[in-house]
Amino acid sequence: MRMLIWTPLNAAELQKAMHSGNVGPAALVPVQSGTVLLPPPATRLGEAAYMANRVRKIGGGAALAVWNDDAALLYLFTTSLGRATMWGSREAVLRLSAEAKQSGPVGKLLDRSTAGLVNLREKEKWQQDAIDKLTALYPAAGRKGPLARIRDFENARQAIPDFFRAAGLPEVAQVAELTEEGRADFMLQTLEPPRAQLWPLALFLPLIVLMALTTVLLHIPTVFYYLVGALLIVLLAGALVVLRRRLVRTKPINTVLPVIPVTQGAAPTD
Repeated sequence: MRMLIWTPLNAAELQKAMHSGNVGPAALVPVQSGTVLLPPPATRLGEAAYMANRVRKIGGGAALAVWNDDAALLYLFTTSLGRATMWGSREAVLRLSAEAKQSGPVGKLLDRSTAGLVNLREKEKWQQDAIDKLTALYPAAGRKGPLARIRDFENARQAIPDFFRAAGLPEVAQVAELTEEGRADFMLQTLEPPRAQLWPLALFLPLIVLMALTTVLLHIPTVFYYLVGALLIVLLAGALVVLRRRLVRTKPINTVLPVIPVTQGAAPTD
């Protein structure tokens, strides 16, 4: 399975904004139309969508593509909600979704319960809305070619490169193809997934129970329990913020947001 995010902002500005905004980690590939981001291999779909939405706010729009040999998903972000375009059989799309989300049994069951959403891709309005988002994201894009590729939704083979090429973004299509070849794998394997440690949450319930027992056994006034509980929430929230910042902001910019010139695009300057 592969993932990429495209945004119209150039790599130099994007790299600096992502670092200061604690967005990432990801590898950045400069292209003539902006920048392609390649998330680390262990990135979940939800984490990639969160990153794409943050990039949308920085760069004025973003597209998130997820695909394997049998299916493809494309989310176009012009607002905080990305419109999904899907290619492949219904079963292949559901398998890709579960793989991308890293779903367990419950998650797969929930996906099955909403499987009817896959059928929306057959609706003319759904298809036209996707093209409207594309042209809002990239005004130079034509409508006819991308719409034809969206309507060929049963054919997942090369769907992502085909769509970007039809949209007038050949360098993004080239990055997708080179990514499939594993051209960036060595660099991507050095990056941590965009997932902060959540161990402070695991401490919350045991500490609350311990505080309650202490309050009862030692006959401490209840107000003390509430005050210490509030302080504990503040401390744990602060710990989560610190752990989140350690993902990107506190590390060297070229370590967590490396620029890899996979194509002929110019590399950004410092």
